[in-house]
Amino acid sequence: LLTALESVQARAQPEDVVVLYLAGHGDHRGGEWYFLPHEVTRPERDEEITARGVSAAMLSTALGKVRAQKVLLLVDACKSGAVLLAFRGYEDRVALARLARATGVHVIAASTREQVAAEVKELGHGVFTHLLLKGLDGEASLKDAPRTVTARGLLTYVETHLPEVSKQYKTEAQYPVAWSTGMDFPLVVLP
Repeated sequence: LLTALESVQARAQPEDVVVLYLAGHGDHRGGEWYFLPHEVTRPERDEEITARGVSAAMLSTALGKVRAQKVLLLVDACKSGAVLLAFRGYEDRVALARLARATGVHVIAASTREQVAAEVKELGHGVFTHLLLKGLDGEASLKDAPRTVTARGLLTYVETHLPEVSKQYKTEAQYPVAWSTGMDFPLVVLP
């Protein structure tokens, strides 16, 4: 994952849109949230999570080095709302590098800091991912531009619908957590 992010850092140009989608397991240790890639074979061991997991701080730092002016991070993992803590001060860290350029950085996490992200067998993935796909397929399109799905439009769509849709598949409502700064930008222009 970090090697792929380094590749994006090297290749992305200011006019590019970078979308990073993570789906899998997540947990926090010592006040830090970690995405757990397949290399983490014993998630019950704190030392393995901190050694092999990808921390929220690592994600924030890596995305801060991407030259693209438009960035969207989507995280479908348990307790993923904690990833947003690493983005506090994000604007300060990249402000000088992006001075006078129109930028937009948006983060949408599937659940709160303490909440499990529901995966539903009949959907084939998480409820969060289900709504992302529906939103990108047009349900999150703008009223004034009905054929366009933007980063903020997708964020609003997921925030609005995830609690109710998750209740349809399990007993507890799932609440996404979002952070957004800068300009909105189109993700999909439908035919």
